[in-house]
Amino acid sequence: MVNDKMARDPGSDKILSLVVPTYNMEKYLPACLDSVTDELIGDSLEVIVVNDGSTDRSPDIIRQYEQKRPDLIKVIDKPNGHYGSCVNAGLAVATGKYFKILDADDWFDTQALAAFLHKLETCDTDLVITLRVDELFDGDQKVDEQKHSFNTVFKDHVYQAAEFSIRTHAYESEFGMNGMAYKTRLLRDMEFRLPEGINYTDTLYCFLPYSQVKDFVVYDLYLYHYRIGREGQSVGSDSQKKNLMQIVEMVEAMFNRMDAETVGKHVRKNQAYFVDGAVNFCLHSLKMQSRIKPSDYPQFDSLIRHIRKYGVRHPLFKKWYLKLWRKTESARALDWALRLHSLANGK
Repeated sequence: MVNDKMARDPGSDKILSLVVPTYNMEKYLPACLDSVTDELIGDSLEVIVVNDGSTDRSPDIIRQYEQKRPDLIKVIDKPNGHYGSCVNAGLAVATGKYFKILDADDWFDTQALAAFLHKLETCDTDLVITLRVDELFDGDQKVDEQKHSFNTVFKDHVYQAAEFSIRTHAYESEFGMNGMAYKTRLLRDMEFRLPEGINYTDTLYCFLPYSQVKDFVVYDLYLYHYRIGREGQSVGSDSQKKNLMQIVEMVEAMFNRMDAETVGKHVRKNQAYFVDGAVNFCLHSLKMQSRIKPSDYPQFDSLIRHIRKYGVRHPLFKKWYLKLWRKTESARALDWALRLHSLANGK
């Protein structure tokens, strides 16, 4: 039975629209959807499950939960278009005041979700941040967990984004997709849209809207449980090596937005926090490569020019092959340097 305190009249507005991008996640979907369809959760929540062309039992599992909680679950079936296309599809039909993402291999703390929905009833900030727990797995066995507490901010306090320094307070990726819920209206007003056909666009979900945020609040709720260690996870080293150009495209999308926007120095410094993390991810992927394709030279030429333009620094630029790339701004030089480095290290 749905908790009476959380229940609303049929047809009333939703407080939170939650999009769940799903591609071949039959193994993890039940735990994910159980966490957001428990009887404790009233119908102020909208769960938009986007089936991104799954070929396993994911569609059948989704329909079972649609039957279980038709007041919550909304299903979108679409051809495979990767993560960004799922978020875009979910946003297009979202009716909630706030918008948030939950990956299909992760889950929410159900009691924290109920408390979150209650708090959102009276919340009016552009951005709402909650806390997360990293769940470390070795195969199917959980081996550890790590809570990210965001210790240096006051909880339930409204901060003005123009007066807040992210770099001063964020030590453990507190400003990450896992914790961030935006006003749906803010995303629609800025015509927010993620690139499609690539991975790693969750970083853009954090970065692109932030320059439009006027205020935010942090709630002391460990809502998001982030699974680490799943085979095939996009943040794994094998995936990073394979998908280098998708990472480059993601970073370039951030720089292109900065090129197109006129913002104050404080906003630019906060944007730099996200950019530094994305460039770090890109450089770690790049150092795994034995070469880059000539057809990709233009993207790398543009990337290094942007890195210099915005003064991005990183210890990895001490590596001679990356130092050469930065100095010459030449993707061709980078390509040959990577080949030599690979040969020298027997790769």
